[in-house]
Amino acid sequence: MATSREKNRSTASRKVARLAVAIAVAILVYSGLWFAAAGAIEKKLGEILSGDNPAAIEAACTDRTVGGFPFRLGVTCAQLTVDDHFHGLSATFGAFRSAAQFYAPGHVLWELEGPAQVRSSLGFSLALQWTQLHSSLSAGLSGLARSSIEVKDLQTLMTARVDGETIETKAPHAEAHVRRSGDDLDLAVLARDAVMFWRGQPPLLPPLSASVDMTLIGKAKYLDLEGDRGEGLYGSQAEIRRFVADMGEGRVLTLSGPISVGTDGMLSGQLHVEVEGIKAWRTALRTSFPEERKTIDNAADVLGAIFGGKDKGKADLTVTDGVVSLGIFPIAVLPPL
Repeated sequence: MATSREKNRSTASRKVARLAVAIAVAILVYSGLWFAAAGAIEKKLGEILSGDNPAAIEAACTDRTVGGFPFRLGVTCAQLTVDDHFHGLSATFGAFRSAAQFYAPGHVLWELEGPAQVRSSLGFSLALQWTQLHSSLSAGLSGLARSSIEVKDLQTLMTARVDGETIETKAPHAEAHVRRSGDDLDLAVLARDAVMFWRGQPPLLPPLSASVDMTLIGKAKYLDLEGDRGEGLYGSQAEIRRFVADMGEGRVLTLSGPISVGTDGMLSGQLHVEVEGIKAWRTALRTSFPEERKTIDNAADVLGAIFGGKDKGKADLTVTDGVVSLGIFPIAVLPPL
């Protein structure tokens, strides 16, 4: 007859065996789910890259792999190319890597290596390089909800193919954030100590740090790659909560208010403006844009008069089809976008 000790051992052995079987089954089920998800991502990526998306943009992901087992799902490419035939744009980038936790596939982290080349049928090409480019995005049942991107040591060189004119920019830090707000799109952009070079000459302006926080009305569809085909920002409206441009030496410009872009690219709106360092702004802009000296002087003189001779102040500006007015006095004309 079996003793009580033997019975306890037998019961414990059965429990351990059942637990081992349960763990093995769980691992098999989990592995099956992971590989099923990886296969679904592979299939969906193939459809999207082939142009099966609202914007009909085609892309190629060289040496594409889906990995990250067991806890992550990620896509890697040796090289990424994108073609937007409607707008006549094509781009080539370096290696692409992305990853999402298996339990939170809607939150994706990704990074992209340079250099990059962008070519446009409008007659220009753009070369880009950076040391780091990191980004994240969050998606839900209604589509992409938000996205952020951060770039270190960004350098761009735009070249006109007709005459070879070049514009080069450098910024040690830049970032952009977008999020869905109903049918609208919230946008925040920041660049620090950016400089611009024209035709290989010394910097066009002193280093500029700028940021903007605004809402694009009715543009949440951009998160679903549903842009206004052929229109871009033409015919659109926005609310600028705060735009700040700081060029150092006390030169600070702040804007806020609603703006709109006509179908002809002309700006209109009501802007609240705060300016610090009017004299320093005048000197810097006159040096960089001597052909616009008269317009710059007129604007500075009007602001100085409105501010009672002070070097800073606040004013409300009206922009009508590109014409900037302070009260009833036109002070500048903006070119179309």
